[in-house]
Amino acid sequence: MKKIAALILSLCTVGVFAEDVAMPRFAMPTARDSGMGGTHVAYTDNVFSLLVNPAAMMRVRQRSFFAISPTLYSPQSTFGLIDAIDGLVSRGDLGSLGGAADIFSRQNGKISMGFDLKEFPLSIAWVADGFGFGLWNRVFVNSNIIGLRFNFDVYADVLLPVGFAVKVLDVNGHAIDAGLTVKPFARVRAYEKINLLGLLGTDSDLSITAPLIIGAGFDLGLLYRWDTGLSAGLTLDDIVTRGAVAANFYGSDNNTYFVPFSMNLGLAYDFKLGQIWKNAPGFLAKTGVSFAADWRDLTNIFQQDDYSRRNAILDLGLGTQLSLGGLVNLRLGLNEMLPAVGLGLDLGPFEIDTAYYGKELGLEPGRLSTAALDLTFAIRPEAKKRNWPWARRALIGSNQPENDSTGAE
Repeated sequence: MKKIAALILSLCTVGVFAEDVAMPRFAMPTARDSGMGGTHVAYTDNVFSLLVNPAAMMRVRQRSFFAISPTLYSPQSTFGLIDAIDGLVSRGDLGSLGGAADIFSRQNGKISMGFDLKEFPLSIAWVADGFGFGLWNRVFVNSNIIGLRFNFDVYADVLLPVGFAVKVLDVNGHAIDAGLTVKPFARVRAYEKINLLGLLGTDSDLSITAPLIIGAGFDLGLLYRWDTGLSAGLTLDDIVTRGAVAANFYGSDNNTYFVPFSMNLGLAYDFKLGQIWKNAPGFLAKTGVSFAADWRDLTNIFQQDDYSRRNAILDLGLGTQLSLGGLVNLRLGLNEMLPAVGLGLDLGPFEIDTAYYGKELGLEPGRLSTAALDLTFAIRPEAKKRNWPWARRALIGSNQPENDSTGAE
């Protein structure tokens, strides 16, 4: 109990005895999102509405009990360097160094490597008609070589979001829902920037730490829907998301941590042939096209005089999806000013998605761009309909019949 009391006290006294350090936001990106230009706050219809826009939980019925979603950064360069290192170590082939040098030359002396593993082994989630929870984990490893500088960022997350949604308005085909997600978390993180020449000297100083950070945060979301397929979303993410060091696995760290607040705005349009062809066969009725556009972290637009902030143009996300019978999904997108392409198979409770896209790890377009290959395999069956007391009636407007959408395409 003493340790718990000390942790709560440290969360309440942020910045008094330690530095307040910003850290990356908590997210569970999937290949489905990546192939469509990232997540979209007005176009989320699965268990990840918990993190993308909690208001969308009002029309989601889905559960998850197994998933694995790995990502490999710079796959071509990574495999090339592995071959070069293998040739040098196993065969003693000094010519392999030339192959590694060629890779650096093609990348103009900048290489970003790493991997991202989401939802394994923890991939438990359940969302139905205005309530949901999840238990997810993520391991992120990224290392960048920029000339003679080397930096790496490693973190492992366990996230337990719990969310609620309510009907605010329901009138003549127009609906507004609101949602709240509370996000308890645990994160182990190590981050360091190293001058490679400095490592050769006797005065090299590495200050690597690996603290266990425990804390919580919450998000708010609004979602407007018009039954023609048009929707608009607004989210206030990480209104308060803070953590304190509960233990140190390496080194000593007594800092407090926070995730910066962000405001996100999005529009989407989802068209299906069944909307205009009422007697269409099932396959054709589910065939259609979807568009989504987001401007993420709107407040960043007004902070561009701060050199440590990303260029605001990198916050723009665009995506489109062509769905063939709700079975095969072809995706294109633009995220962080880099293209994305994806393919998905929706086999009922079984989902298989892949994406190949660009990712910008720098603060300016083209500063540190890399390619990423993403794959998601998941088992996410439909959840049973629920009739929660807080979600039965809209606060404004008539009580419309319950929506029978399953929340999955």
